[in-house]
Amino acid sequence: MGDKCFEQSSTKYKVSYISLIMDDIPLCNIDTKGDGGKNQILSLFLCILATFQLSLAMGIATVFVPVTLLNNGCSNTEIGLIMSLETIASLLISLCFPFLLRFIGMRMGLILSTMLRIPALLLLGSTSNIYIWTLAIFINGVGCFAFLILLQTWIVGIKFKSNKGLMVALYGTSTSLGLAIGPALLNYGDKLLFLITPYLIKFINNYDLPVNVTAYQFRSQFFFILIALISLLALLPILAGLFLVPSFEFKGRADIWKSIMNAKGPMYAIAMAGVSFFGVCAFITLYGIKNHLPINEAALLLSLFMMGSLLLETPLTWVSDFIDRRYVIVIAAFLSMLCAVYLPIVIYVNYQAYILLFLWGGVIGTIYSTALTLIGDKYEGDALVAANAGYSIMEATGGTAGILLIGYTMDAFGSDGLPYVIMLSSIIYFSFALTRYKVV
Repeated sequence: MGDKCFEQSSTKYKVSYISLIMDDIPLCNIDTKGDGGKNQILSLFLCILATFQLSLAMGIATVFVPVTLLNNGCSNTEIGLIMSLETIASLLISLCFPFLLRFIGMRMGLILSTMLRIPALLLLGSTSNIYIWTLAIFINGVGCFAFLILLQTWIVGIKFKSNKGLMVALYGTSTSLGLAIGPALLNYGDKLLFLITPYLIKFINNYDLPVNVTAYQFRSQFFFILIALISLLALLPILAGLFLVPSFEFKGRADIWKSIMNAKGPMYAIAMAGVSFFGVCAFITLYGIKNHLPINEAALLLSLFMMGSLLLETPLTWVSDFIDRRYVIVIAAFLSMLCAVYLPIVIYVNYQAYILLFLWGGVIGTIYSTALTLIGDKYEGDALVAANAGYSIMEATGGTAGILLIGYTMDAFGSDGLPYVIMLSSIIYFSFALTRYKVV
C-alpha cells in the first residue's frame, strides 16, 4: 500500500485530509484589507526580501565560522559539534513553535528573534573562547531559525489561486540567493577592510585610544559586525509590512507527530535533504581546502551550490505544478545521490566540481520547495502550523545528524566522509520511498 503522503497532489486528484484533524479555522488575515491579490503579492515580496537579507548574513557566517574555528585549532569533529548547535536550535524551536506562536504571536516573534541574533553575533566577534562561542552560536541559531520558520509559515499559508509551487519556490530561491552571495562577499569585505584600516589607525592615533587586538582579531570583529548589521536589516521589510503579518490562532488541536506520520513522504525527503544541505554548507569549504584548493576557490564551491539552487530550484519546482509532485521529489533525491557519488572524482578538476555543485544545489532546493508545497496542499489552520513545525523538525534532525556524522567521518576516514554520509542518507530514504511508492 502506498503512503498517504504520496496521494496525488494536483488539482484534479487532490484529496483533503483536513476534516480528520481540524475544525474550520481561519488560516490568516492576509485578505482582510479588501484587496487580497495585491496583499498576497506584497506579503510574498516582503518575505522574500527579509529572507534574502538574513540568508546573506548566514551565507557569510557559513564560510567564516568554520574556517575561523579551523584556524583556532579545532578538529573536524569539534567543528561539527559546534556547527550542529544551529540545527539543534532549529529542532528545539520547531518542537516549541506551536506553543510559542500561541503566546507570542508572529509579529512579536519576528522582532524578538532579531533581538536574539544581534548580541550573539557581536559576542562571536569579541572573543575566541570556545565555550562562549558555543553559547553564542546556539543563541544565534535560535534567532535565525525562529525568524525563518515564522516567515515560512506565513508563505505556505497564503492561498495563491494558481502556481503555488512557483510562488513557494521563489521564496526558497531568496534563501539560496543570499547563501550564494554571502561567501562571495568575503573577498569584498576584505577589500573594504583594507580601505578603511588606514582611517581607523589614524583615528585611533589622534585620540590615543587603547587598542589591544591583533590584526586577525580585528578582522574577525569586522566581519561579525558586518554579519550583525546585515542580519538586522532583515527586520526592516517586516516592520514596513507589519499590518500584513497574519495572525495564526493556534489552539492546540493538531499534533506535530501526527502531522509527520500522515505525510511521511515529504517529511522523510526533507530529512534526507537536510543531511545534504547542512552537510554541504558546513563542510564543503573545508572539503575543498583538504583537497588542496585555495580558500577562495574552496569558498566558491559553496557559492556554486547555492547558485544552482537559485537558478534551478524555481523552474524545477514549477514542473511540480503540472505533474505529480511525488515524481519530482524522488527524481531530485536520486540526482542528489549521484552528485555525492561523483564528488570525490570531480573535486580535482575545478570546472567539473563547480558544475556538479551547481546541479547539486538545484536538486536539493527542488526537494525543499516541492515538499513544502505538498504540505501546504494538504494542511490548513492549526494543522498547517503543526505540519510546518514538523517539516522544520525533520529538516533540523537530518541537518544535525548529517553535520555530526560528517565531522566524525572526515576525522576518521578522511575528507570523503562528506559524500559517504550523504550517500548513506540517500540509501535510507530510497529504502522507504521505493517500497511505499505506488508505481501504477
